[in-house]
Amino acid sequence: MLTSLPGKDANFKELMNLIDSINIKIISELVKDPAASSLSLSNKLRIPLSSLQRRRAKLEKLVLSKVYHVNLKVFGGKIGEIIIKVEKGKSREVAQEILKKYKNNVMSVSTRINTEHNVSAQLIYKDTAELHNLLESIRSMLYVTNLQWSEIVETLGDNSSSAVVAFFNQLGVLGVHDGTVLRSFRR
Repeated sequence: MLTSLPGKDANFKELMNLIDSINIKIISELVKDPAASSLSLSNKLRIPLSSLQRRRAKLEKLVLSKVYHVNLKVFGGKIGEIIIKVEKGKSREVAQEILKKYKNNVMSVSTRINTEHNVSAQLIYKDTAELHNLLESIRSMLYVTNLQWSEIVETLGDNSSSAVVAFFNQLGVLGVHDGTVLRSFRR
């Protein structure tokens, strides 16, 4: 069982106390449907509304982030991802420059650890000409040695809820899947 997080011991205990079987069920449902009303969750999980609202407020303050996604494809937008190989330990600098310089196309950028590439950017574009210009411009940046591109064609599913529950199981927290208790809570 995980007992601390590197550099986060003070908050870790509070967070672990927050994650119990009921809160895992609430998290799982909210990951599936962030717009779910407290009343519908209360009914579905058979938890008193006031308790659910209190728990939800605390989870939303400390653990959950609500995000809206715009379906840009309905407007003809294409969404892609580029992964970039950056040399000389300059991945953070390159990522920040991409985010600043290409704010009309780059939705997010992150640094990565893998065997080949170390910066990833999610982008939106209208057509292949715009994409080509964007890729060539990024390819010419200082410290960029290579990049690969892919377009998101179709999202086939979302296992976020199950993956979140599995993550908490690996932490040694009470396991719940589809309302079924998998093992006891360990402290």
